[in-house]
Amino acid sequence: MYRTTAPVSRPGAPATTLGLAGVVRAVGVPDGRLDDEFSLRHFTDLTAGHDVALRPDLLAAGTTFTALTRALHEQLEPLAGPVDVAIIAHATPDLDCRSAAATYLSEALPNGPLSFSVSDVGVCAPFAAIRLARDYAARHGYRRALVVIADQATLPYDVADRPAGDAGVALLLEAGATPLALVHRTGVAGRDLRAVLASVLPEFLTDGPTTVVVGSGVDPDVLPDGIGAVRSARAGYPCTALWDGLADSPTRALLVEHDPVTGDLGVASVGGTP
Repeated sequence: MYRTTAPVSRPGAPATTLGLAGVVRAVGVPDGRLDDEFSLRHFTDLTAGHDVALRPDLLAAGTTFTALTRALHEQLEPLAGPVDVAIIAHATPDLDCRSAAATYLSEALPNGPLSFSVSDVGVCAPFAAIRLARDYAARHGYRRALVVIADQATLPYDVADRPAGDAGVALLLEAGATPLALVHRTGVAGRDLRAVLASVLPEFLTDGPTTVVVGSGVDPDVLPDGIGAVRSARAGYPCTALWDGLADSPTRALLVEHDPVTGDLGVASVGGTP
């Protein structure tokens, strides 16, 4: 049993603001299958009673979040110092429930940092993970955090928006790194999205023009006028698509995502004034 406690203040710990120190990405290389006896029984039980039919034809090879996390971790090494907290962010379920990426990180990283997953906020899971990492840093004086964003497409049942593939992005957060401003709100209905963005986005645009990237839950037409050039993240990668471009150019970007099912809204600005 692993338990994650709230980021309660540690007496005497200096407040810390984490910025973006590094971004790496990885594509999935299948390391597991879902057609073994355990997986068949697991998914049969999982789908029963939920009006969802198991699709044996989709029990194919896939990539676990552990494999994606290991590949990302290897790219980040050697780290400049110990990671204080590590968080896995995802919207799709992991390939195999017997494998846990958070457990891998708690063993693979020095000093066994606090490691856990965030998933029940849909495509805004990365925003929630960054917010939690920064909350822990601010209250405990943490200097370094790792956020791993993961997608995987092997789902042996019908889903409305099937992911296009397996991919991972790792964000290394450190004190004093490239400024990273972030807002994560809950309870934002689709009908209110235009008005909420009109009130939120101006505070992220005080440093002049920037690249604006919107996720699958945001129609560019709902953005305020005059915001500048806008592009949509590639389709089919619910959590990673918005973030993988930072591996090429992490200096100046504004990322916007909304999950119409959960009502979560995420806005992140990389570079500029923190």
